[in-house]
Order: sequence, then C-alpha cells, then structure tokens
Amino acid sequence: MCRRYARHPPNHHLEEFDGTGRCPYNPQHNSTAIFTDGHLYTATAADFSGSEPLIYREPVRTEHSDLRLLNDPSFVGAVSSTSHAYFFYRETAVEYMNCGKAVYSRVARVCLNDKGGPHPFNDRWTSFLKARLNCSIPGEYPFYFDEIQANTEIINGIYGSGSSRNDIVYAVFTTPQNAIGGSAVCAFAMRDILDAFEGPFKGQKNMNSNWLPLPKEKVPHPQPGACVEDSRTLSDSAINFIKTHPLMDRGVPSFLARPILIRVSLQYRFSAIAVHPQVQSMNGNKFDVMYIGTDDGRVIKAVNVASNEGVFDSSMDEYSRNPVRTAVISEVQVLPPGVPIKQMHVALTTEKLIVSSGDIIKAVTLSHCPNIKSCRECVALQDPHCAWDSKQQQCSWVGNRQFPNPERFLQNIETGKTDICNKLPALLPSERHNSRSPATKKPTQSEPNRLLPNNDIQNEILIEVVETNVLSE
Repeated sequence: MCRRYARHPPNHHLEEFDGTGRCPYNPQHNSTAIFTDGHLYTATAADFSGSEPLIYREPVRTEHSDLRLLNDPSFVGAVSSTSHAYFFYRETAVEYMNCGKAVYSRVARVCLNDKGGPHPFNDRWTSFLKARLNCSIPGEYPFYFDEIQANTEIINGIYGSGSSRNDIVYAVFTTPQNAIGGSAVCAFAMRDILDAFEGPFKGQKNMNSNWLPLPKEKVPHPQPGACVEDSRTLSDSAINFIKTHPLMDRGVPSFLARPILIRVSLQYRFSAIAVHPQVQSMNGNKFDVMYIGTDDGRVIKAVNVASNEGVFDSSMDEYSRNPVRTAVISEVQVLPPGVPIKQMHVALTTEKLIVSSGDIIKAVTLSHCPNIKSCRECVALQDPHCAWDSKQQQCSWVGNRQFPNPERFLQNIETGKTDICNKLPALLPSERHNSRSPATKKPTQSEPNRLLPNNDIQNEILIEVVETNVLSE
C-alpha cells in the first residue's frame, strides 16, 4: 500500500491471514482477548454455531470438543502477569453434571512460554488449568453468585493497616436468569489464584463417580501445568494428565471473604465494572473507586471505606479478615433505560468514565463535586474525589492531587461525618435552593434502589452508531 501526497511517501505491506480462532464468527459469541509478551491470546468460538470454544495463541489451542476443558463457556475478560495469561469466564460445571446442571465462574491460565507438547500434541496447551471463582455470602449454607459478567485489569494497591501491596482483580457476578435477581462485586487476590493452581487436582474414577480431590501419589512430578523451559520435552504421562485433569480442587476465595457490594433487584443486574485505583484521600489513605454498570443503563459509584482497616493476610482465617463497609456514592442513569452497559473504562488522563453498549459510547465525568453546595453533604458523600474547600466554600475535586495547604479541605471517607462543618458559615437559602443535582444525590438507606435521573451529567460526549453512520453531539 502506497501513501500518496507526501514528501517521502512510505509503502506499507499488509498481510492477510485467517482469523479463525482470533475473531468470533458471530458478535453474539462472548469473546475476549489480550495482547501480551508480543502475542495475541484469544478466547472465542472457532465455528459459526459457537459450539467449538477455544483459548488460542498461534499455533497452540485447547483440545477440540473436550467438555473437561471448556463446556459451553461465556468468556468475559483476560489479564496477564509476567509468566501467565489468565481468562475469566463462566461455563456449565462438569463436576456438577451428575447432580444436574449448574453454571460456575472460572479463571483459567496458560503459560506465556508454552510451546505446545511433543508430537502429536505440538499444537495443544500443556499448561492449561482452571479453577472455580467463589463469590458468595458466607455462612453455614453460603449464597453463591455463580455467573461472572465482567472483570477489571490487575490492580496493585495497599489494603489494610499494613504497608504490603497486593495484586487484585475486581469482578461482577449475578445469579442465574431464572433465579431471584441478585448481583455482587467481589475481589480476588492474584496470590489466592496462584495458591489454587498450586493445590490439589479434582477428578473422578468413572463417568458416574463424584468429582473428588486426587491423591498426591496419582499426580505426576513436577506439578502439571507449571511453566517449564521447553514444554515440548514433557513426558507423555504429564501431557495425558493435564489433558484429563485440568480442574483444580480448591476454588479461589474472594479477597475480603465476602462480596464488596450486593444488590437484589427485579429491574437490573450488574453487567460491567471499572475501577479508578488507589485514589488518595486528604488523610493519605488510598481507596479503589468502583464504577459498576447495569444491564439497564445505570452506573453505580461505590467505595469500600474499610479498605484501610484490619489486616488482609491470606494466612488468616477468612472469617477473621476485615469486614466490608461499602458506601454507595451515586447511582446515575447514563444510557437510555433498558440499554445494557457492556464495557466501561476509566480514562485517567481526561478524568472521564467511558461507558459503552452495543451502539452507544458515552464519556462522563468521574464525579460531580461542584453540584454539592453544603459542607455536610459534601463530606457525607464519602467520595475520595471530593472534599469541602473551607476557603472557597465549595465542594471541590481533590482526587490524587497535592495541595500546599490540605488542612483547608474537609473530607472523611471512613465515616462521612465531621464536626467542623457546623462551625463554618452557612450558605444563604437562595444559594442552596435546587443546587444539588438529582444525578449526584446519594441514595439513602430508606431508598437504596432509587433510580437517579441523568439530567445533569456534565460535559458528556455521546457517540451513537447507526448502521454505518457515526453521529456525535
């Protein structure tokens, strides 16, 4: 391809190649992909009907039509580390098939240096493993949110009163469509995911047997699924074991031993999530600000105000970990009612939240601090982005910004209260009248599911795709 009308016109050579295994045949097939270590890793369907799912990196893929590896999966996201690629999805649980049909959430991983096995497995993964993700309300009989809908990238942050850092992934889960409408947000530590993949395997003696942990003496050494220098030199026993035993026995527990946010509603379910990570408050504590999208066009902004308390240690009993105290900051109708939010992204450079559905893309502000006109309401938001400026007498954006005199800003993320507000001069009634936008009103405990209209979303950008035309306003 030659570019014209240039002083030194460059030529470009474009290579056309088969996209099977890289792109789905049908946009309705739930697919995901990640580019890492110089390669494209995809999780999609390799046929028109969607009956041949695979995880693929040329030329290596999962086994054809093996329900033990992938059983009618719906892929939702992928992340990578220095040595592995991880895929998040939901699928029909093969370990539950003798008792009925159930859908479980999974995380699967493959090694980035997996070259395939010895002939005839030279185009098959030798490191594919998967484990169940446990997002549930704890108790003697836990209540499970079994169907993952979306996940974030890996977020590195400080959680608890210590100074140690953790890599975590946030994800949204729902109950099945024919069950009571429940949604939840859970977080998972990468170290807990690694522990699950280094634990025992699950298997069954025959087709009618229960799935049970495999005894150690039946597991080859070294641990199957571990990254090796050259996977083509693996023994036949190791290859056959990983092919027939990809499922780990232990599930991955949620980082906080319970969901961070739960909603029960007949009107909507959670469908997407984005996080503004480690926003520093005025007292130096850092918080992950969550934006949760729903399948009816809403965006819920929330923060776990207890994330800087307690000790988050994987060696502790899960019930001894710090309890969750989540503050819902706002709930806004961003897309038209009934339009599901498919993806969201926090654009840090422009301080915008990008929200998209199948044919609409919107960019909205991350917070609406200026709409709040009283000190008490500003502090009560418990929004790390907002603080009351006692000098300017306004609710100002302060997220991740440094100020020479921070003492003039009033903020309390942990409790949402401060006595100093009572000592400040009050605004005139005319200044307070209708000053707070319904779009930024914080839901009260008496009306937790109230829909907040979007008639005051500031500086929004709307891109709507209609057939082949792009309209912007």
